Amino acid sequence: MLGSATRPQATRVLLLGAGELGKEVAIECQRLGLEVIAVDRYADAPAMHVAHRSHVIDMLDGDALKAIIAQEQPHYVVPEIEAIATDTLVELEAQGLNVVPTANATKLTMNREGIRRLAAETLSIPTSLCFL
Repeated sequence: MLGSATRPQATRVLLLGAGELGKEVAIECQRLGLEVIAVDRYADAPAMHVAHRSHVIDMLDGDALKAIIAQEQPHYVVPEIEAIATDTLVELEAQGLNVVPTANATKLTMNREGIRRLAAETLSIPTSLCFL
């Protein structure tokens, strides 16, 4: 156990993406005693039903993302959806925000061409040709 959720000293996790996978992550976080805040682009997303709090925002809007992070002051941010302002996450991580996995890893995996280039050009792993 990491603590007691909803207490002032609770460890807070902000989930960016509150779908079915986010719901499973939220449940496991709660089993560890973490306070869970679910964020998605639509109301009543599955993880919102089990989270301690939830918010609906346009996650491609960097300013909206910054506002929620400033309001909630999470200890960790967990991106779980492709439609996120990843440049904002990279910026906030550089300022000390804990993004899990890292903001750069998130940015790469959300960008299929970026991950292909990393594999093919940087890591010299053979990849098939594809047109995006």
